[in-house]
Amino acid sequence: MTGISGTRGAVYVVEDDADLRQSIEWILRSVGYDVAAFAQADDFLLRCDGEGAACLIVDLLLPGMTGLRLCREIVRRKSPLAFVMISGHGDVPSTVEAMRLGAVDFLEKPFSHQELLAAVDIALAKAHSIYDRNAADADAGARLATLTPREQQIFDAVCDGLVSKEIAKRLGISSRTVDVHRSRIMEKLKVESHTQLAHLISAAHRRREASVTPKAS
Repeated sequence: MTGISGTRGAVYVVEDDADLRQSIEWILRSVGYDVAAFAQADDFLLRCDGEGAACLIVDLLLPGMTGLRLCREIVRRKSPLAFVMISGHGDVPSTVEAMRLGAVDFLEKPFSHQELLAAVDIALAKAHSIYDRNAADADAGARLATLTPREQQIFDAVCDGLVSKEIAKRLGISSRTVDVHRSRIMEKLKVESHTQLAHLISAAHRRREASVTPKAS
């Protein structure tokens, strides 16, 4: 599977209408975007790894896997792709679900060049933000993996906002022991400021939330 990268940014287009697909591709290439276009969602998933920050322009009503189903899959994979939905037959429920999934815009056909380019700019900014956050979370995960079980317990308590005395009471150890562990934790995690610690705690919270499997409805 491959990705794309360009000077202005990478954009994927999934649209079954050949004329519209080619038109969108031409508009984007004309202003410096690197573009890869597909007629079906399955082709896109087979050929693109979705690991790099990029914008996805996807039609709502594709044959086979629909645009909404593709976006659900992107969200499930936690891919750093931000998507723009397009459709000539939009309806309120579909629009609401697209926005709930994180679509930056829902463009009704026919849309103008300006509307398309504005949506792509916003999507790429969001995609880079997602990419940076994912990278930070991966880095945090690698650092946290170096902690011993006891250190992990203490770090979790710090994430919960507890001070040393409260952590000591929770774990049945002395405050001095907690302080020794906290010092070692800071060294292992390479944390040198409260700001760095706050970022690491935020990443840890996201990892916790991501590890919770939602119940089937």
